Amino acid sequence: MLKNWSVITKPVKNSSLGVSHRERYLMDKRHTNHRNSERLISIFGNEATTRKIALAGEAFRLTQVTSGKGGRPLTSYAMEYCLTLPKGYRPSTNQWRLIVKDCCIALAKLCDLNTEELKAFQKQIRAVLHQQKQDGSRGSGDHVHLIIGKVVGSRVLKELQKKKATKVIKQAFNLATLKHANMDHRLYDVVEKERGRRLSTWQYQHQRSLETLEIEKLIKQIQTQSDKWTKAKLQGDFKQEQRQFNRIQRNLVRIEKYGLSSQHQRKLAVVRTTVKKRGL
Repeated sequence: MLKNWSVITKPVKNSSLGVSHRERYLMDKRHTNHRNSERLISIFGNEATTRKIALAGEAFRLTQVTSGKGGRPLTSYAMEYCLTLPKGYRPSTNQWRLIVKDCCIALAKLCDLNTEELKAFQKQIRAVLHQQKQDGSRGSGDHVHLIIGKVVGSRVLKELQKKKATKVIKQAFNLATLKHANMDHRLYDVVEKERGRRLSTWQYQHQRSLETLEIEKLIKQIQTQSDKWTKAKLQGDFKQEQRQFNRIQRNLVRIEKYGLSSQHQRKLAVVRTTVKKRGL
């Protein structure tokens, strides 16, 4: 079960230049990051929208300079939210549009906008859907890049870059996906569920490789110890017999701590059967 569908939040840096770069990137079919993308679909806004975001930011920055009040200059004019579903989940373009709309409404409520601010907010929403190849285990599933301008009139929406905004949009995304596409994150069976939150893919794979080696080592040890136990029993060497018995029991306990693959479970079952037949 997933706690939430995936949402990644980050500010669009480098002022107006950063906004224009994101626009080009999101619709660039030839970009190396889009080699697994089947379609890039604009669902809210267009190039004119990102220009409005950039202009609103530059206007605010000019006001900062001319007012003489000082303070740190505004360098990020927008926030970007990446709403991602696992492979195998594909809402229609219209369903995505409804999902994104609900997410934007939730963020607008969080910012507590007045009428004029809400109008400006609605004109600074840019969303692009990336439909991904659904085969294979690598790469992401379908996702939407949602860019929202941070400047509405004379106000900077600082709420958009706080942790609370991420929490709000995650909850809105969960609810909207269930409401409009009948997809419930709680019913999704997580692949690699034992992978820690802080582990990158290569770290996780490396950790699993080490665990596999340890499991193979333990199974081999149990087999060897079982042979030694049988030999000691036939020779009447009680001390050696007891030593190997204790080692076998310890290794059986140790191996149970690992998440065994079906192949390892079969191997262990064979070893257990052998041990049982020998009277251990």
